[in-house]
Amino acid sequence: MRGLQEEQWSIERHLNQWVLAHKGEDGFLFFVLKKGELLAAPQHVSLIDLQVRHWEAIIFCPEGLSSQDLKQPALQKIQAWFIDLQTGSIFAAPATEKRDRLNKILSYLESNPSVGTTQASSTGVPTNSGFSTASEAVTFRPYLTYSLIFINLFIFAMMTLAGGSTNTGVLIMFGAKVNSLILQGEYWRLFTSMFLHIGVIHLAFNLYALWALGPILEELFGRIRYLLIYISSGVMGSAASFLFTDAISAGASGAIFGILGALVVYSRSKPFLWKSGFGKNLVIIVLINLSIGFFQPGIDVYAHIGGLLSGMLLAAFVSMK
Repeated sequence: MRGLQEEQWSIERHLNQWVLAHKGEDGFLFFVLKKGELLAAPQHVSLIDLQVRHWEAIIFCPEGLSSQDLKQPALQKIQAWFIDLQTGSIFAAPATEKRDRLNKILSYLESNPSVGTTQASSTGVPTNSGFSTASEAVTFRPYLTYSLIFINLFIFAMMTLAGGSTNTGVLIMFGAKVNSLILQGEYWRLFTSMFLHIGVIHLAFNLYALWALGPILEELFGRIRYLLIYISSGVMGSAASFLFTDAISAGASGAIFGILGALVVYSRSKPFLWKSGFGKNLVIIVLINLSIGFFQPGIDVYAHIGGLLSGMLLAAFVSMK
């Protein structure tokens, strides 16, 4: 809380574990919430209400967060922010996209140079690393997604210089999925084929999907688990294509569908996220794209299905960051 104190905020701790910070017309309430716990209303807030007009609550959840935790009668008239320290995600109750005040207060808290853990400190709120986790959720940079996009662009450029990404010889040389060669022992093609694309339209569609969906999964699962899902789904997509079609194939579609599958499973495990429509919209996207694959020639729908199932299974068993 040193950052707030340096900015001349008044800090008070109450017996029911609430920590109050107020300065002028702004006030914030802090609490460390155990999973399934029902919050008690903060005491003595009314004494400060004469000068504070804007109260917001920041609830730290070191054990994770369920949809029931968002239903807190004590906070019905206050904008609350629930910070899941297991995933780094932030949920607003009631829902709002106005995060200016939240970002401001997190910047104060992060200015505390001491390093701690996500346990509660003597002031009743998490120590600095907890704030850093929350702040990173607001300012998260998906560097791994950017790296994957760059790799795909670089390889596409190399293929273009070598004779063109639609040239069969170039595709085989760079590692496309070719069943006869895989049967001869070139199993590495199940991996390399996910970084190749056949034509600029193929590349553009896949990289747009990766740019739109990748950062979400990277933030929710963490970079290592995200990379595991991406690579595994790409390989399993190639394996499914190998088993069910003899056509030469390439592309990141299996990995992209793995991301979609993982996000569907994640949103289904969070009832409040599923009810918001996020997960249901993803299901619609999956069904539309699979339908197109069944009726549009030249699309490797088996790679899509293999990647999708791989992403869903891995998301079900891999713990979140």
